[in-house]
Parts: sequence; structure tokens; C-alpha cells
Amino acid sequence: MVISVSLSAIVPAGDLHETGLDLEGWVISLAITLTVGAALFIVGYVKGKRSGRPSAMRRREAMALVGAGWFACSCAAALPYFFCEPHVSLDYAFFEGVSGLTTTGSTIFVDLERLPKSILMWRSLTQWVGAMGILAMFVVVLSGMTSSSKTLIGAESSLSNTDLASLRQTMRRIWLLYLGFTIVCGLGLWGMGLTPFQAVNHGLTAVATGGFGTENTSVAGEPFSTASKTWLMLFMILGAISFPFYLTMMKRKWKDLREKFEEVYWFLGIVGIASLVLLIQHFSGGFDGAQPVDIVFNVISIGTSTGYVSSDFDEWSRLAVGVLVLLMVVGGCSGSTVGGLKVSRIIMWVRFLKSGLHRTFRPKMVEPIKLNGRKVQDGAFEQLFLVISMFGFFAIMGTFVLQLLEPAQSLKGSLSAVISCLGNMGPALADMGGAEGFAQAGATTKVFFATLMILGRLEYVAFVVLFSRQLWKRY
Repeated sequence: MVISVSLSAIVPAGDLHETGLDLEGWVISLAITLTVGAALFIVGYVKGKRSGRPSAMRRREAMALVGAGWFACSCAAALPYFFCEPHVSLDYAFFEGVSGLTTTGSTIFVDLERLPKSILMWRSLTQWVGAMGILAMFVVVLSGMTSSSKTLIGAESSLSNTDLASLRQTMRRIWLLYLGFTIVCGLGLWGMGLTPFQAVNHGLTAVATGGFGTENTSVAGEPFSTASKTWLMLFMILGAISFPFYLTMMKRKWKDLREKFEEVYWFLGIVGIASLVLLIQHFSGGFDGAQPVDIVFNVISIGTSTGYVSSDFDEWSRLAVGVLVLLMVVGGCSGSTVGGLKVSRIIMWVRFLKSGLHRTFRPKMVEPIKLNGRKVQDGAFEQLFLVISMFGFFAIMGTFVLQLLEPAQSLKGSLSAVISCLGNMGPALADMGGAEGFAQAGATTKVFFATLMILGRLEYVAFVVLFSRQLWKRY
């Protein structure tokens, strides 16, 4: 919060974003966060000393902490919206806070250009922090905890490592690389005509593949040129690729790049093929209303779960909309900042289906399934089908629930909104799209959407287990 207010005061902005600072609202938000945080720390420290239990965190404790921690941090992220914007209610504030931390990018603000600079900066910073994982930053990068770090990272993100020292070092390098991408992206946008304030905000949210912006039209109008859109496309792709891929590249382990990161090549191939298909249909007269650069931009924006919009793709053909929805489901690479099911899971699923098909006519055949040059263990298949099954279940049930909560909404709009929230994508279709798509929803619906966002960000398991009675039994 302090960084957000400081940056908004220091970074120059054009006349469009020169709005006042509600310092009282920020002081209240900061005071509440500090008070609650200090109280939790003191109570936990005292009770921990009295209990005499070892400080090592077990798996189920880590799962509970991740799920509850993300909910608590989302409540903290909602405070500035509630106290600094008088017309924003609690449900609006909670929705925006969750959308920021989960990098979903859906918003309830209709007129962004009216918002104070500090609020716009806060929206961008929450996405930048949330993209790499809140607990990953505080536990691994900043704290001195050791035995609990690996457990927490495994529960929160798709990054894993059997060696704790290597995990901590890897996470620090990834955060430095992440910061470097952000700075380069922002400087490039500044050089291409954006104001420093616009450049900083879009640099934060492009690399985080979050999608929050500073303009009502996202990146469709001025000052976004073809060059700035191309620059944003580059950094959206960089953010969607597994960050260990870059560390391996920096070590010049070219053989490992070919063998251990096939997911990256699959992801680039999927985005490339989707762009090519839509460009061919566009040039053959399949749909109008978009320039070629906007077609590729929207494909990359959806494929990386960023959510920037440079044209209204609701006016595109059914094939084009279908391709975008498919990209929403797939997402990007594991170990990156994107949402969705992740390409690695799609690869495993396809190879499992292929192997099962072969065994129907050759039942005794042993065909090990490999990913990144390694045999996939049986436990990975259990996790794969758990995540895919939960995604399917929540997508279907979520659509039914949304139809009950908002009976006036179309089925297409409801399904796309649920998939968008579960995949942390941002844009939706039909009557749930546009500037007022999520803002027009009721209070209960906004909380429902926010819950789906947290579910998708934690890949379902770490949040759903909070409702398991077995988790809370004493042992």
C-alpha cells in the first residue's frame, strides 16, 4: 500500500489521470492491515511457544494456510477500494481485490479514467504481486523460514523442487527476472508514446498477464499504436512461458531446453496455430471488425490469460469465439504467471488418451507416458484428473448457479463468465462482456465470481480442502 501511494505521487501522468489522493482512506486501510497482521503474529507466536510443538509445517497445515491466506489477503486488497472510493460497496471492493490478486483482470469499475492514480496503481500492483504468488514472495524470498517453504510453495504454485536450498535460490532468481522483464516492458512502452504512469501500470500487468489497465477502452484506442501493442504481445508471451525455462537458457543448457521444456513449444504452437486460423478466416471474409494486429493481439491476450482487449471480439465469427474460449480453458505454461488448466496437463491428458486407446487392442502393451523427457509417475495422473474433473464440475455447476442468481443473463454469457473466472482470464462474452459485464451483477453474484477466481488461482485443491472435515481433525 505504501509503495502504491508513493509511486502514484512520484510517477508523472497526463492530464487524464491527474486526480486527487484520499490519504485518509489509505491510512485507514494501512492501519487495519497492520493491526490484524500484528495481532495474528503475536497470537501465533505466543501460542506456538506454549504448545511446544515442532515448528515444521505439515502438508495439511500448509494447504489450510494457503487457502485461508489467499482469502485473507484478498480481504486486505479490498480495503483501499472501500475506504478510498465512497461509491464502492464491500462486494464491489472484494471482487476487485480478488480479481487483482488472482490476475483475473475482470473489473467492476466502469470509468477507469475517473479513478485516483493511487487506486489505479494499487490495481496494477496487486496483479504484479499475485501473479508470482503471495506466499511465495513472503515465505521464500523475504522470510527466514526453511522447513515450511517447500510445503507452502508446493501448495500455492506449480513450481516445485526436491531441494529446499535450490528452491529458495531459484525463487529469488525468478523474482529478479520477473522484475527485470517488468522494468524493460515499462521503459519500452514509455518510449513508444505512453505517459510514464501508463507505462508503469501496463508494465506491471503485462508481465503479470493480469490485464488491468488505466483506460476505459483497455488498449483499443490512444495512445496504443501498433508498435506498443506488439511490445505488449512480446511481454505477455514472456510472462506465459515457464520461468525456469529462462534460468536454463541463461545457463546455456541447450539440451535441457529441448528435452525438459516441451510444454513451452506446445504453448507457442497452440497460440501460433490459433492466430493463423483466425487470420486465414479474416482474410477470406469470415469476419470483419478487426485489424490483423488486433486479431493476433486478442489471441495472445486470451491465450496468456492477460485479458487486454484491443477490439470487440463478440462481433467475430463463431469459429473465432470458439477458438478464444478454447484458449481460455487451456491457459499457458506451468511455472509462469498464467491461469487456465496449463499446457502440461493438456499434453499429459492427450498422451494418456492415446495410450489408453492403444491398450484397447493391445492389452499387454507397456507404454510409459513421458513429459519433458521423463516418465510421468502415477501420482501425477491422479492430480491431473483431480484438477480436470474439478474444473469441469465447477464450470458446469457454476453456470447453473449463475443462471439461478442472474436469470436475465444468457447461457453463453454465464458459461463464458464462469470459465473466465476459473481460468483467471478477465473478458467474458455476450451480456457478461463489455465494460459493465461484471459491474451489473448482484452482490451475491460478485462474491460467487470472486470465489471462482480464488478456486482457479489455487487450482481448486488448496481451497476446496478447507471444507473437508478430515482436514480439521486433531492428530
